[in-house]
Amino acid sequence: MGDDGLSVEKALSGGDVHELLTVWEDFNRGETWREASAIGGDEAREAAAHFLAGVREVAALQALRANAKAVELLTARRWYVMKSAREAGATWAQIGEALGITKQAAYDFYRRKIEEQEKHLSDLHDTAAARAVLED
Repeated sequence: MGDDGLSVEKALSGGDVHELLTVWEDFNRGETWREASAIGGDEAREAAAHFLAGVREVAALQALRANAKAVELLTARRWYVMKSAREAGATWAQIGEALGITKQAAYDFYRRKIEEQEKHLSDLHDTAAARAVLED
């Protein structure tokens, strides 16, 4: 199987978002080809069997765990990119629009993350730089 030497469980226990997304995609590719095989003719079944031979097996619950962990990691790291966007001149309205949320929701999310950084990682956090982008 084409798992690039990485087991599903190893990916799920790690913190690499790319590995987690690969687990998610492996499940979805497998499902797509299994569905094609079920509804297609002999040619579709043959193509599906060939493709599925090279895709690692991922259970639905494993795919959901990978999805949830990837979303959690991406969301937790979002504030770094928000800070960069603000430093590059983006408004809170533009950031909110890019995220599919309101200007206020974007601002509040960033402010909460900065407060968490100050509380839990004050030694590793540049509070002044992080707070400077809060102001419009």
